[in-house]
Amino acid sequence: MVVPVAVAVGWELHLDNRVVVVHEVRPTVVVVREPNGVLAEIAYTREDTSSNGVNHEGSQLPDGDTSTPGVDAEIEEEVDE
Repeated sequence: MVVPVAVAVGWELHLDNRVVVVHEVRPTVVVVREPNGVLAEIAYTREDTSSNGVNHEGSQLPDGDTSTPGVDAEIEEEVDE
């Protein structure tokens, strides 16, 4: 299972056509409460690993665009004078 950057106790996760509730979070295992009340350990991988947590250069958004999510970044540009 791949989880977001954070996972917290009390969150509901959709897993194999059922909803489970996070009971405990460990470094590589999340303990969940099944719908029947039984606790189960499920191994997980976070989305922010070293291989997929790198910011890559993206597309320039048009000025005034308020509908596209983005990350602010400073860009240095050389200008011919």
